[in-house]
Amino acid sequence: MDPELIKDIGLTNSEIAVYTALLKLGSVKVGDLMKQISLHRSRIYEAINRLSDKGLVSYVIRNNVKYFEASDPERLITQIQEQKEKLNEKEKSIKKIIPELKKQVSSLMPHSEAHVFIGKEGFKTVRNDVLKQNQDIYLIGAIGKENRVLKYFFANFERTRIQNNIKWHVLFDSKLKNKKITKLPLMEARFLPKEYSSPAVINIYADRVVNVLWKGDNPICFMIINKEIADSYKKWFGLLWKYSN
Repeated sequence: MDPELIKDIGLTNSEIAVYTALLKLGSVKVGDLMKQISLHRSRIYEAINRLSDKGLVSYVIRNNVKYFEASDPERLITQIQEQKEKLNEKEKSIKKIIPELKKQVSSLMPHSEAHVFIGKEGFKTVRNDVLKQNQDIYLIGAIGKENRVLKYFFANFERTRIQNNIKWHVLFDSKLKNKKITKLPLMEARFLPKEYSSPAVINIYADRVVNVLWKGDNPICFMIINKEIADSYKKWFGLLWKYSN
């Protein structure tokens, strides 16, 4: 028998030693137990008391002497069922206080998440999230890559964006001046000074900041979900907007 299986239901090593010894020996005195297992008398009594509380050991008195015996092993199943009931009660209690706990957390610190989306499908996930959030999107350092690499997806995205009245506010890389991509419907566009050129394209919308890095035609998107961070990036966008044309 694997003692670890019994340990999993909450029995200690000394309790397992006493219980399994009693199963083999039957009704015995503590002295007989001491001969069978290598535990001090006090440790055996402690284990017996705990096993008695769990209903796994009982005793009878003969000639003023206590004889201990193990309960039917089926009692182990009852022990597990009792633990399940206790856990279910705890689960119900915790579920009741979770809404209050969430309120306390949100009052102490802003909600934050971080995600990484890799490849074209990952980029599509980000753009679909823009539509889901249904708020204007701010871009810093746009290089007009997605309309070329994801031509058909971008066309569908644009149709839905316009239908939902989601506006682009874009600071393009200076190399894109006079390009068609800079004159889309519901787009407000300016061009960054040449010295501000960057390989990263920063997307800001709702409470999201997404840093997009293009390696050839394959994007890697790093998304942070945090309202305070998104608001600070929007302020940065506003500052850059003033110095762009």
